[in-house]
Formats: sequence, C-alpha cells, structure tokens
Amino acid sequence: MKTDPGTDRIESRPVWASWSLLALGVVAASVSAILVRYAEGAEALAISFWRCVLGALLLAPFARSGLRDMKRPAFTMPVIAGAFLAVHFATWIRSLELTTVASSVLLVSTTPIFVALIAWFAFKDRLPAVGWTGIVIALGGSAVVAGVDLGGTSFAGNLLALAGGAMAAGYVLAGGVARRTLGILEYAVVTYAAAAVLLLVVCLAAGVDLIGYPSITWWALAGIVVGPQLLGHTVINLVLKDIDATTVSAAIMAEPVFAITLAFVLFDEVPSMLVYPGGAAILAGIYLVSTTARRPGQIPVDQP
Repeated sequence: MKTDPGTDRIESRPVWASWSLLALGVVAASVSAILVRYAEGAEALAISFWRCVLGALLLAPFARSGLRDMKRPAFTMPVIAGAFLAVHFATWIRSLELTTVASSVLLVSTTPIFVALIAWFAFKDRLPAVGWTGIVIALGGSAVVAGVDLGGTSFAGNLLALAGGAMAAGYVLAGGVARRTLGILEYAVVTYAAAAVLLLVVCLAAGVDLIGYPSITWWALAGIVVGPQLLGHTVINLVLKDIDATTVSAAIMAEPVFAITLAFVLFDEVPSMLVYPGGAAILAGIYLVSTTARRPGQIPVDQP
C-alpha cells in the first residue's frame, strides 16, 4: 500500500475497505457524547484539556519529522485553529451537562451552516439557492430544538451546543488554510497542543481539578481519544479521498442518530417530541449545504 505524503492519500485501497472505514468512522465518532457522560467525574474544561493533550501526545511520535521541518510562520494557523477548538470542546462538553444528548449533538452539528455563512460574509463565497434553502431549514430546525425547553438549564445547554458548532466553524476554516501546506499529522499535533495549552491555563486559573478521578472517568477519556478523535473523524477525513464528499456527508448524518439511540438505551433519555422534526430539519439543511460545499468545513466531516 503506497502513501502520497503530499495529499495524505492512500493509493490502491479497495472499494470495500473505504466503505468499511467510513462505517467505522461514523460509529466511532457517534459515541463521543456518550463517553463524555461516562466521564462525569471530570468537569467540562478538564475533559476538553485531556482530550486535546492526549490526542497530541498520541500523534506526536508519528509527526516528528514533519514538525522538525515546520517554519515558524507555519504554526500560526494551527494555533488559531487550536484556540477555536479549545472553545468548541469547552462549550459543547459543558452543554452535555445541561441538556439532553439529542439536543446537544443536533445543535453542535450545525457547524457546516456557520461555515457557509462565514464564507459567504467574510470571503464572498457564492452560495447557490439550494445552499440558502438548506441554511434556512437548518436554522429553523435549530430554533425548534433550542426552544424546546426555555426553563431550567436545558436552554443554556442548547445555546452552548450552538456556540460549540460556531466555534468548530472557526476551527475548520483556519484548518483549511493550514492544511494547504501541512500534512494532517503535523496539523493535528500543533492544533491539539495549542488547544491543550489554552485549556490548561483556563483550568489552572479556574481551579479545575485535572487529576484524582475515578477509574471509569479515565477509561472514558481514553475512549474519547481513541474512538471519536482518532478512529472517528480522522478516518472519515481519510476516506474523502476515495468516496465523494456528498456521499460521505449523507453518511455523517447517521452520527447524531446513533448518539441519540445510544442515549436512549444507556441513559433512558427520551427527547421531546419537537426534537424529532427539528432534528430532521437540521440534518436535511446540513445535507443541502454540503452538496454545494466550496470549503471543507461545509462538509460535516472535519469536526474533531
């Protein structure tokens, strides 16, 4: 099997292998919210920190040569992406403490919508009518899901999940620039490390405990890194070389469905009836936007 380092493409991969990898990636990515719930012994900021620092440490040995060759200017965009990533994790993981898995995973999935809007406003990217239709549908669905429970902590959790989706848009847009000159391993290590440093500073300033957790929390943290982070989104990004982006985008729509199903089975969480039509609208809108994608972040596979 031959690898082209310039494109991260693995050549001569059988078709069945690409589809198997896509299935593995979708399933692995869908358990992120579930594992966060099992890591309840740690605060959201701590979970975010450990997810980033462990991800950087695991990938660093494979990126040593590339990191040594990086010039100082090449670090700028990955560090910016890391800052967005840190806030993305902190807001989204906190949302899971305040609202249901269903609402959280559906609302954080709106990243492609934010990417499309930012690209249209800031970079003057043209957005065809079908893209605008998708945005309107997704935003309408988001309003329904976010407004299901305006009392208690749920509404705050829903807003945090939406904020997480917006921050992920910043992450993928900055990452899109960085990846023009960096391989995926070098980019990932620098981005995760930058996010970890920022989160560490915030954790220390806020007095967040970073150790002393029960064993189930450590196992959940390890599972988050190995599953959603390494086997999930990394694998999904790799198969984009072999399977067209629209098809991959459709497959990604299964992620929140799997997560919601697992939350029902494991935590007995039953979403409000309005979450179903609202969630369907969000996913339909994201799919429509992804079919008009001009930038990687409009395809819902670059999220961490």
